[in-house]
Amino acid sequence: MAVRRQLQQAFKDPQPTGTIVVEWAAAPAASAWTPPSPPPPPPPSSPSSSLPPASPPQRQGPLPEECAVFHCRGCWTVLGDSLQLCGQEPPGLSILICFKVTNDVVWEDSLLVGLEGALLGCAYYLLSCRSCGLAVGFILHSSGSDLAYLRDLFCFFKDSIICYLLKNQRIIEASKVNFPPVTLTEEMHKVKEKLVDFHNRIELVIRKLEKLEQNKYVTEWPNSSTDPDDLVSEYAGVNAN
Repeated sequence: MAVRRQLQQAFKDPQPTGTIVVEWAAAPAASAWTPPSPPPPPPPSSPSSSLPPASPPQRQGPLPEECAVFHCRGCWTVLGDSLQLCGQEPPGLSILICFKVTNDVVWEDSLLVGLEGALLGCAYYLLSCRSCGLAVGFILHSSGSDLAYLRDLFCFFKDSIICYLLKNQRIIEASKVNFPPVTLTEEMHKVKEKLVDFHNRIELVIRKLEKLEQNKYVTEWPNSSTDPDDLVSEYAGVNAN
């Protein structure tokens, strides 16, 4: 009975004999704290970046006043100019024919075949603008005899081109501009004349050089210390050996 009373007394008034310790995560060792550097300020936005270009970009060298710059109708990217026109517009096709364009004109290696219109049965590469992807023309690969002169040339659709006229600084659709007819025959004739003139200049320079060489030889020969008879005797001695 005495043991039971002691147990009941112990449960009624418990006396803790230990200490409860809560372990918190150890704080990391203190180190020298350096404030992060502030991020660089954003570059100032150009006020003209959101505005469409009012004039074509500057090019190296002046352009004649009668020149027109060809822009993409979709994004105003410069694709060429009227100085590169080299062919007569064929009937049934509203195009600008150029032998050179800018690097912003791209095309794929796959050939397309015309199923109607003036390009019926013709194989061609589709030209597009690098900036916006708009189809702006074609390069004719194979065709009938009537369009054979267009092969391997850059043909712009007038409906996809906007022209900037330098003379009066006007912007107008290419379909409303009448360009003077230009043919490859005239251009080849001009190139031929330049080549003939260049050839004549080269021949004149060669004749002058030959004359100077002869005068130099005549001037140096009397001043030479070698007697021609000595040269003949030395040559005879070499042959004898």
